[in-house]
Amino acid sequence: MELFSFDAQGRHFAVMLDFDLRLERLVIDQSLTSVKPLGEATSVHVFEDGQFGRSQLSFSVNSDAQSVDYQLQTGSAAAIAATAELSEQAKLMVVASSKESVPQRKGGGFNLVTLGGIAFKLLQTAKVIKVALIGASVAVYSVIFTVEFALALVAVLIFHEYGHVRAMKKFGIPTKGFYLIPFLGGIAVGDKAKTQWESLYISMMGPVYGLIMTVIFYVIYLVTESHFCGLVAATSAFLNLLNLLPIHPLDGGQVIKSLVFSRRNKVALFLFLGVSAVCLYAAWSIGFVFLCFFIVLGVMDIIFNWSMPISADMTPLKTYGIWFSLVWYLGVVLAFIAIIVLLVAAQVPGAEIVTKILSS
Repeated sequence: MELFSFDAQGRHFAVMLDFDLRLERLVIDQSLTSVKPLGEATSVHVFEDGQFGRSQLSFSVNSDAQSVDYQLQTGSAAAIAATAELSEQAKLMVVASSKESVPQRKGGGFNLVTLGGIAFKLLQTAKVIKVALIGASVAVYSVIFTVEFALALVAVLIFHEYGHVRAMKKFGIPTKGFYLIPFLGGIAVGDKAKTQWESLYISMMGPVYGLIMTVIFYVIYLVTESHFCGLVAATSAFLNLLNLLPIHPLDGGQVIKSLVFSRRNKVALFLFLGVSAVCLYAAWSIGFVFLCFFIVLGVMDIIFNWSMPISADMTPLKTYGIWFSLVWYLGVVLAFIAIIVLLVAAQVPGAEIVTKILSS
């Protein structure tokens, strides 16, 4: 969550709060510059910058809990002292705090610990919702399939979405974790990526974590011949491969979108739209109405964003980045296909589910 931000000397400064990890981050021009534990009312960041040299940013949240007084000292230049407003999200937390009996530090000033306490309460509420949704997913899938398959499916979804969340945190992107939604799978919630590489990496790490899980449970099955482990391996392989289809907003579609939008090549755009049309026809023929709905939304999103200039979009991938990402994407797809072939050939318990779906 952004606490406050300001512009100075041609640079954009932002102070971010991560209540999950209890960290405070200083971001300059969308680049992570300094990290420290979540502080008190007064906080200081000392950092090295290629343009400014050794610099320092100090700030304190005012007692009105609506603004921040900050002082920026860069190199030998004169210190800049000014006031900035709290972000709207921070102000909303302040409003929530007025309804809670949160003890104040001596002196009555509002501080980051208070804000952290409020956020922690909201986080606890979010965790309750997450647990409830996980339980609802298990219950729903148990009615449709079996309890064993429901547990395997939910485990696969959790590990997949966890991969997305870890990727977001790697880039310092604020995230609210992930939620499982019955019939729709799961979704990782976080701020928008700043570059096409970040977007692509975040999209790929869900299937990569899924590949790791698939291999681990397949090996365990080979050693123990556990039916449940075979079921998890087969389910993980199929769902992650399905998620890598070049359909927006599936992970595969997000990856291809990042590649296409990095060059804005019209041939690539028409090819992507053509593949989407084929997938739409196939999904409609099979009866996957939800998938058809998402394909239509994805195509509309692609067409709408295509008119935006690259400068207004996320930073594009360079040529070598495009080729590396394409090889990475295809490599993971082929790895899942190879594992599914092995599972089916070995008649692993649970693989029959994959073969029935594929044969349909």
